[in-house]
Amino acid sequence: MSRILIMDDDPYIRTVFKRYLEGKGYEVEVAEDGNEGLKCVKRTLPDLVVTDVMMPEKDGLEVVLELRKICPDVPVIAISGGMRIAPMDFLPMVKKFGARCVLYKPIDLDDLNEVIEKELENS
Repeated sequence: MSRILIMDDDPYIRTVFKRYLEGKGYEVEVAEDGNEGLKCVKRTLPDLVVTDVMMPEKDGLEVVLELRKICPDVPVIAISGGMRIAPMDFLPMVKKFGARCVLYKPIDLDDLNEVIEKELENS
C-alpha cells in the first residue's frame, strides 16, 4: 500500500482528498501547512506528496525545495487554485524546482488519482 502525504491549508481539501484516496487503497496522511508536512516526511517517508503552493508558514515552493534535499526520489504533485488568471502563476515555477506534476484547482478526483498512479508507477 502506497503512502501519500497531502499538504493543504484548506481543511475541506484535506478531508476530501484523504477520504477519496483511502477509498482507492492508499494510506493517507494530511498536514495543514508546509512545516507540519515536512515533519511528517521526516517521521514517515511517503511514497508521494501532494502539496498546495499557497500555504501559511512554509509555502509549496519552499516545501518542494526541501523535499528535493530530504527525499529527492519521492514524486511531488503541486496544486493551486485561481492563480492562472493572477499576475503570478507559481505552478510552472514549482515544477522547475522539482515538482513532477502541477494541477490547478478545482481538481477532478479521478484526474488526481490518475496522476498519482502514473507518478507512483514511474518512481
